Amino acid sequence: MEQHNWLVTYRTVEGIERILTQMDRRTKTDSRMGLSVSELRNSYDLFEKEFTEFFEDLRTYSAQKLITL
Repeated sequence: MEQHNWLVTYRTVEGIERILTQMDRRTKTDSRMGLSVSELRNSYDLFEKEFTEFFEDLRTYSAQKLITL
């Protein structure tokens, strides 16, 4: 994982597609995980908006939690 810098791969949609396709090849069933990237591309703006809102909530919660520790 570290040698091939996997986490950097997840920063692009193409990288996610490559990883999902590789994972699909390793499974016994034909899940076609790589094809799910079309949904990611089609709904990217929505996913980004939801993640941004979630992350801001997480930051707020973490800051409040640190005060109580």
